[in-house]
Amino acid sequence: MAATRRRPAVAGSFYPADTAALDRLVEECLHDDPRAIPKPSELPGEVMGVLVPHAGLVYSGGTAARGWSALAAAAPDVVVVMGTCHTAPWLEGIAASPDAAWSIPGGDVEVDTGLRDAIVDLGKPFVSDGRAHATEHAIEVQLPFVRRLLPGARLVPFTVGCTPDAAVIGGDMAGRLVAERRAAGERIAVAISTDFAHYPPHPIAQAVTAEHLPGLLALDIAQVHEVERHLRTAGPVGVDCGLCGLEATLAGLAALRAMGATRGSLVARATSADRTGASFSHTVGYASIAFA
Repeated sequence: MAATRRRPAVAGSFYPADTAALDRLVEECLHDDPRAIPKPSELPGEVMGVLVPHAGLVYSGGTAARGWSALAAAAPDVVVVMGTCHTAPWLEGIAASPDAAWSIPGGDVEVDTGLRDAIVDLGKPFVSDGRAHATEHAIEVQLPFVRRLLPGARLVPFTVGCTPDAAVIGGDMAGRLVAERRAAGERIAVAISTDFAHYPPHPIAQAVTAEHLPGLLALDIAQVHEVERHLRTAGPVGVDCGLCGLEATLAGLAALRAMGATRGSLVARATSADRTGASFSHTVGYASIAFA
């Protein structure tokens, strides 16, 4: 079978379809105004992974850029991405992209097909399903930062569309395999793609992020799951979720724990209201966290 490329699905909406305009926007994100963003605390070792947001780059790009910059300092050759499932309601698993590369304006990001296939071969909950990626944006919007900050790095993209328990099991399985390969000298990292609160006023979105941070920074899977359950069932009015990518987050945290990560450091936080002219009454929260 000929190698295939996954074509852009959200170029022109979540980020510019014009190569030069996209390059300019990425540079703006990398030099975004840091006044409202706290400096990260020191991590105890090499960054093994990050949590980054996935909204339109004009909204969340500055926050995402700081997360990817933290990971770039570790110079991984491969990044396994656990992405939120927005567009594949039928999915009951963690779906790998079968494509050999993902295209965005200006070039491709190659897929590490060997590692991808090795993870899928671990069995359930892993499956191969290109449909789960065809119109999904959670991973695609990360590619401009991967290409700019990690030139030559390969991707292993997964859309996580399973129960929380299955996500933890799958993440642990993948993390153990990655840990073995890292011990053999391979430079592999994990990225989690999720946004935070949907769609409360700005102050509540900030409070929701603050409520989730302790569990996330401690890689405490049970705490993250419990906080999310509370937010979705008894949280503030207007909060649809605290993490839109709960399952992707749990899978990524489980993988990072299996790889030996012990703590996270907040790299950046914001809401969509931080963009000039955006609504303060209907917002989405963003944060970037580095894990070591």
